[in-house]
Amino acid sequence: MRSFTTSRLAAFVAAAGLLAFVAPATVQPAAADTEITALVASNAQGAFTDLIKEFEAKHKGVTVKAEYLGGATIGKRIDGGESVDVVLVGSTVLDPLTARVDAPTPVLQNKETILVPKGNPAKVHSLKDLGNPGVKISMGTPTSAVGKLASQVIQKAAGDYGFDFLTAVRNNISAANEKGSDVVDAIGPKANAGITFASDVNPAKFDDIPIDDKYNVVSIYSMTVTKNAKNAALGKQFVALVAGPEGQAVLRKWHYMAPPK
Repeated sequence: MRSFTTSRLAAFVAAAGLLAFVAPATVQPAAADTEITALVASNAQGAFTDLIKEFEAKHKGVTVKAEYLGGATIGKRIDGGESVDVVLVGSTVLDPLTARVDAPTPVLQNKETILVPKGNPAKVHSLKDLGNPGVKISMGTPTSAVGKLASQVIQKAAGDYGFDFLTAVRNNISAANEKGSDVVDAIGPKANAGITFASDVNPAKFDDIPIDDKYNVVSIYSMTVTKNAKNAALGKQFVALVAGPEGQAVLRKWHYMAPPK
Protein backbone atom coordinates (compact mmCIF):
# COMPACT_ATOMS: atom_id res chain seq x y z
CA MET A 1 0.00 0.00 0.00
CA ARG A 2 2.84 2.37 0.87
CA SER A 3 4.44 1.78 -2.50
CA PHE A 4 1.15 2.42 -4.30
CA THR A 5 0.55 5.65 -2.40
CA THR A 6 4.04 6.90 -3.09
CA SER A 7 3.59 6.25 -6.81
CA ARG A 8 0.32 8.12 -6.90
CA LEU A 9 1.86 11.05 -5.03
CA ALA A 10 4.74 11.18 -7.48
CA ALA A 11 2.33 11.17 -10.41
CA PHE A 12 0.31 13.98 -8.82
CA VAL A 13 3.40 16.10 -8.27
CA ALA A 14 4.51 15.52 -11.85
CA ALA A 15 1.08 16.52 -13.17
CA ALA A 16 1.07 19.64 -11.05
CA GLY A 17 4.48 20.55 -12.42
CA LEU A 18 3.20 20.12 -15.97
CA LEU A 19 0.21 22.36 -15.29
CA ALA A 20 2.47 25.00 -13.82
CA PHE A 21 4.61 24.85 -16.92
CA VAL A 22 1.74 25.34 -19.38
CA ALA A 23 -0.19 27.87 -17.25
CA PRO A 24 1.26 30.95 -18.98
CA ALA A 25 -0.40 29.88 -22.23
CA THR A 26 -3.82 30.34 -20.59
CA VAL A 27 -3.28 34.03 -19.63
CA GLN A 28 -6.05 36.29 -21.01
CA PRO A 29 -4.96 38.54 -23.88
CA ALA A 30 -4.43 42.24 -23.16
CA ALA A 31 -7.50 44.44 -23.36
CA ALA A 32 -8.13 46.11 -26.72
CA ASP A 33 -6.75 49.60 -27.19
CA THR A 34 -9.02 52.35 -25.89
CA GLU A 35 -9.72 55.67 -27.61
CA ILE A 36 -11.03 58.60 -25.62
CA THR A 37 -12.57 61.67 -27.20
CA ALA A 38 -11.82 65.31 -26.44
CA LEU A 39 -13.36 68.64 -27.45
CA VAL A 40 -10.79 71.39 -26.93
CA ALA A 41 -10.82 75.16 -27.38
CA SER A 42 -8.79 75.84 -30.52
CA ASN A 43 -6.41 78.30 -28.86
CA ALA A 44 -5.18 75.49 -26.60
CA GLN A 45 -4.17 73.13 -29.42
CA GLY A 46 -0.41 73.45 -28.94
CA ALA A 47 -0.51 72.86 -25.20
CA PHE A 48 -3.11 70.11 -25.44
CA THR A 49 -1.01 68.23 -28.00
CA ASP A 50 1.79 68.12 -25.43
CA LEU A 51 -0.64 67.08 -22.70
CA ILE A 52 -1.90 64.21 -24.84
CA LYS A 53 1.66 62.92 -25.17
CA GLU A 54 2.06 63.04 -21.38
CA PHE A 55 -1.22 61.21 -20.80
CA GLU A 56 -0.69 58.52 -23.43
CA ALA A 57 2.81 57.82 -22.10
CA LYS A 58 1.28 57.09 -18.69
CA HIS A 59 -1.64 55.04 -20.07
CA LYS A 60 -0.36 52.42 -22.49
CA GLY A 61 -2.96 51.35 -25.01
CA VAL A 62 -4.96 54.58 -24.63
CA THR A 63 -5.13 57.14 -27.43
CA VAL A 64 -6.78 60.55 -27.29
CA LYS A 65 -8.76 61.77 -30.30
CA ALA A 66 -9.09 65.55 -29.99
CA GLU A 67 -11.07 68.08 -32.00
CA TYR A 68 -10.02 71.74 -31.73
CA LEU A 69 -13.02 74.02 -32.07
CA GLY A 70 -14.47 77.37 -31.15
CA GLY A 71 -16.04 77.55 -27.70
CA ALA A 72 -19.53 78.19 -29.06
CA THR A 73 -19.35 75.05 -31.21
CA ILE A 74 -18.18 72.96 -28.27
CA GLY A 75 -21.04 74.28 -26.16
CA LYS A 76 -23.62 73.42 -28.84
CA ARG A 77 -22.34 69.88 -29.22
CA ILE A 78 -22.38 69.20 -25.48
CA ASP A 79 -25.82 70.77 -25.13
CA GLY A 80 -26.97 68.48 -27.94
CA GLY A 81 -26.14 65.47 -25.78
CA GLU A 82 -22.84 64.38 -27.33
CA SER A 83 -20.80 61.96 -25.25
CA VAL A 84 -17.33 63.43 -24.63
CA ASP A 85 -14.62 61.98 -22.39
CA VAL A 86 -12.58 65.20 -22.01
CA VAL A 87 -13.65 68.82 -22.44
CA LEU A 88 -11.42 71.91 -22.24
CA VAL A 89 -13.15 75.20 -22.89
CA GLY A 90 -13.88 78.59 -21.38
CA SER A 91 -15.85 78.43 -18.15
CA THR A 92 -18.50 80.77 -19.55
CA VAL A 93 -19.33 78.05 -22.09
CA LEU A 94 -19.68 75.40 -19.38
CA ASP A 95 -21.64 77.50 -16.89
CA PRO A 96 -25.03 76.91 -18.60
CA LEU A 97 -24.31 73.19 -19.12
CA THR A 98 -24.40 71.89 -15.53
CA ALA A 99 -27.04 69.31 -16.47
CA ARG A 100 -24.72 67.87 -19.14
CA VAL A 101 -21.28 67.85 -17.48
CA ASP A 102 -19.60 66.97 -14.20
CA ALA A 103 -18.42 69.82 -11.99
CA PRO A 104 -15.70 71.60 -14.03
CA THR A 105 -12.11 71.93 -12.79
CA PRO A 106 -10.42 75.29 -13.60
CA VAL A 107 -7.01 74.58 -15.15
CA LEU A 108 -5.80 77.89 -16.62
CA GLN A 109 -6.43 81.57 -17.15
CA ASN A 110 -5.80 83.64 -20.27
CA LYS A 111 -6.13 87.27 -21.24
CA GLU A 112 -6.38 89.33 -24.39
CA THR A 113 -3.60 90.96 -26.39
CA ILE A 114 -3.09 92.66 -29.75
CA LEU A 115 -0.95 90.83 -32.29
CA VAL A 116 0.52 92.54 -35.35
CA PRO A 117 2.76 91.14 -38.11
CA LYS A 118 6.50 91.55 -37.58
CA GLY A 119 7.48 95.13 -38.35
CA ASN A 120 4.01 96.41 -37.36
CA PRO A 121 3.07 97.83 -40.81
CA ALA A 122 -0.07 99.60 -39.53
CA LYS A 123 1.85 101.27 -36.68
CA VAL A 124 -0.45 99.97 -33.98
CA HIS A 125 1.06 100.81 -30.59
CA SER A 126 -1.99 100.74 -28.33
CA LEU A 127 -5.59 99.61 -28.15
CA LYS A 128 -6.72 103.08 -29.21
CA ASP A 129 -4.79 102.76 -32.48
CA LEU A 130 -7.14 100.01 -33.64
CA GLY A 131 -9.55 102.79 -34.62
CA ASN A 132 -7.03 104.50 -36.91
CA PRO A 133 -7.55 104.68 -40.70
CA GLY A 134 -5.79 101.90 -42.57
CA VAL A 135 -5.91 99.40 -39.72
CA LYS A 136 -7.42 96.04 -40.69
CA ILE A 137 -8.48 93.95 -37.71
CA SER A 138 -8.89 90.20 -37.29
CA MET A 139 -11.43 89.31 -34.58
CA GLY A 140 -13.73 86.53 -33.55
CA THR A 141 -17.32 86.49 -34.72
CA PRO A 142 -19.85 88.14 -32.35
CA THR A 143 -21.20 84.75 -31.23
CA SER A 144 -17.79 83.08 -30.71
CA ALA A 145 -16.00 82.93 -27.37
CA VAL A 146 -12.93 84.73 -28.76
CA GLY A 147 -15.15 87.38 -30.36
CA LYS A 148 -17.15 88.02 -27.20
CA LEU A 149 -13.97 88.57 -25.19
CA ALA A 150 -12.54 90.98 -27.76
CA SER A 151 -15.84 92.86 -27.84
CA GLN A 152 -15.73 93.27 -24.07
CA VAL A 153 -12.27 94.81 -24.37
CA ILE A 154 -13.43 97.26 -27.07
CA GLN A 155 -16.55 98.21 -25.14
CA LYS A 156 -14.56 98.89 -21.96
CA ALA A 157 -12.14 101.08 -23.92
CA ALA A 158 -15.01 102.96 -25.54
CA GLY A 159 -15.89 104.24 -22.08
CA ASP A 160 -12.72 106.34 -22.27
CA TYR A 161 -12.25 106.77 -26.02
CA GLY A 162 -15.85 107.44 -26.96
CA PHE A 163 -18.46 106.09 -29.32
CA ASP A 164 -16.47 107.15 -32.38
CA PHE A 165 -13.71 104.74 -31.35
CA LEU A 166 -16.22 101.89 -31.12
CA THR A 167 -17.59 102.70 -34.57
CA ALA A 168 -14.10 103.02 -36.09
CA VAL A 169 -12.99 99.66 -34.73
CA ARG A 170 -16.09 97.95 -36.07
CA ASN A 171 -15.50 99.50 -39.48
CA ASN A 172 -11.87 98.30 -39.44
CA ILE A 173 -12.74 94.62 -38.96
CA SER A 174 -11.54 92.86 -42.11
CA ALA A 175 -11.68 89.22 -40.97
CA ALA A 176 -14.04 87.51 -38.52
CA ASN A 177 -13.72 83.84 -37.54
CA GLU A 178 -15.22 81.59 -34.89
CA LYS A 179 -12.02 79.73 -33.96
CA GLY A 180 -9.27 81.56 -32.12
CA SER A 181 -6.65 79.80 -34.24
CA ASP A 182 -8.30 81.16 -37.40
CA VAL A 183 -8.30 84.68 -35.94
CA VAL A 184 -4.52 84.37 -35.52
CA ASP A 185 -4.01 82.85 -38.98
CA ALA A 186 -5.72 85.84 -40.60
CA ILE A 187 -3.19 88.30 -39.13
CA GLY A 188 -0.87 89.07 -42.01
CA PRO A 189 -2.80 87.63 -44.98
CA LYS A 190 -6.09 89.43 -44.26
CA ALA A 191 -5.40 91.84 -41.40
CA ASN A 192 -2.58 93.94 -39.97
CA ALA A 193 -3.73 93.58 -36.35
CA GLY A 194 -5.82 91.21 -34.29
CA ILE A 195 -7.28 90.91 -30.82
CA THR A 196 -6.61 87.42 -29.55
CA PHE A 197 -5.26 85.48 -26.58
CA ALA A 198 -1.95 86.27 -24.90
CA SER A 199 -1.05 82.58 -25.20
CA ASP A 200 -1.06 82.98 -29.00
CA VAL A 201 2.05 85.18 -28.98
CA ASN A 202 4.67 83.77 -31.34
CA PRO A 203 7.68 86.13 -31.39
CA ALA A 204 8.90 84.62 -34.65
CA LYS A 205 5.76 85.74 -36.48
CA PHE A 206 4.17 88.57 -34.49
CA ASP A 207 4.84 91.60 -32.38
CA ASP A 208 2.77 91.78 -29.21
CA ILE A 209 0.97 94.97 -28.14
CA PRO A 210 -0.21 94.50 -24.53
CA ILE A 211 -3.67 95.68 -23.55
CA ASP A 212 -3.92 97.79 -20.42
CA ASP A 213 -5.37 95.84 -17.48
CA LYS A 214 -8.02 98.54 -17.19
CA TYR A 215 -9.55 97.29 -20.43
CA ASN A 216 -8.40 93.70 -20.53
CA VAL A 217 -10.52 90.64 -19.80
CA VAL A 218 -9.18 87.58 -17.99
CA SER A 219 -10.91 84.34 -18.95
CA ILE A 220 -10.92 81.08 -17.00
CA TYR A 221 -10.73 77.75 -18.81
CA SER A 222 -11.94 74.55 -17.22
CA MET A 223 -11.93 70.82 -17.89
CA THR A 224 -14.65 68.27 -17.32
CA VAL A 225 -16.30 65.13 -18.70
CA THR A 226 -19.86 64.85 -19.91
CA LYS A 227 -22.23 62.93 -17.67
CA ASN A 228 -22.80 60.41 -20.46
CA ALA A 229 -19.08 59.96 -21.23
CA LYS A 230 -18.19 56.44 -22.38
CA ASN A 231 -14.75 56.54 -20.75
CA ALA A 232 -15.43 58.81 -17.79
CA ALA A 233 -12.79 57.25 -15.54
CA LEU A 234 -10.02 57.88 -18.07
CA GLY A 235 -11.39 61.34 -18.77
CA LYS A 236 -11.21 62.22 -15.08
CA GLN A 237 -7.63 60.94 -14.96
CA PHE A 238 -6.78 63.28 -17.84
CA VAL A 239 -8.35 66.21 -15.97
CA ALA A 240 -6.33 65.29 -12.88
CA LEU A 241 -3.11 65.22 -14.92
CA VAL A 242 -3.72 68.70 -16.34
CA ALA A 243 -4.71 70.14 -12.95
CA GLY A 244 -1.64 68.60 -11.31
CA PRO A 245 2.01 69.76 -11.31
CA GLU A 246 3.00 68.06 -14.58
CA GLY A 247 0.09 69.44 -16.54
CA GLN A 248 0.46 72.91 -15.08
CA ALA A 249 4.15 72.94 -16.07
CA VAL A 250 3.12 72.27 -19.68
CA LEU A 251 0.58 75.11 -19.58
CA ARG A 252 3.16 77.57 -18.19
CA LYS A 253 5.45 76.66 -21.10
CA TRP A 254 2.66 77.75 -23.44
CA HIS A 255 2.25 81.10 -21.62
CA TYR A 256 -1.03 80.36 -19.84
CA MET A 257 -1.64 81.81 -16.41
CA ALA A 258 -2.35 79.59 -13.41
CA PRO A 259 -6.01 78.92 -12.58
CA PRO A 260 -7.64 80.89 -9.78
CA LYS A 261 -7.13 79.46 -6.31
